[in-house]
Amino acid sequence: MLRGFSCLLLFAVLLGCSAPGEPPAPRSTDVRFTTTDVAWLQLADALHTRALPVLELAEDRAADRPLAGLAARLGDRHERERARLRDLLAQARVTGENPHAAHDMPGMPTSDDLRTLTGSDGDAFDRRFAGLLRAYLDQSVLMAKGEQSAGGDREVRELAAVMEREHAADLADLERIAPT
Repeated sequence: MLRGFSCLLLFAVLLGCSAPGEPPAPRSTDVRFTTTDVAWLQLADALHTRALPVLELAEDRAADRPLAGLAARLGDRHERERARLRDLLAQARVTGENPHAAHDMPGMPTSDDLRTLTGSDGDAFDRRFAGLLRAYLDQSVLMAKGEQSAGGDREVRELAAVMEREHAADLADLERIAPT
């Protein structure tokens, strides 16, 4: 039941990212990687790419020092995760622009979010940042679960499992620092 729900949820996320008339994502020429694997790698990369400027901003602007520390730790780890995601995309022989990079997906900080954060400080910054981070981490965990239940490649599923555990732990840290 949970596996079916996860597959359906991942499909809904992928479907929601497609713009009308937009060409489908490049297909992998490596049969080791399924379409689900490639889509998850691209989505996770797009989410990480959008989250990094927000994390960098929080390192300097957060009034709450534990929140700034969490942002710094996440930024460092997310750079490593992003490199791993891109390495797996290269192994899958997926080239070209990430079709999800310009999309505004659930959990993905937008340019408006970044502008709002840049224009705020103190408690207002911390509240907005914590909300964006919570949405991002929730979406990351949800997508990682979907990849684990629907993905085909062992190495991609293992990365998803690691990211799910780490992002769930990050959510717990965020709740301790900035409860909802």
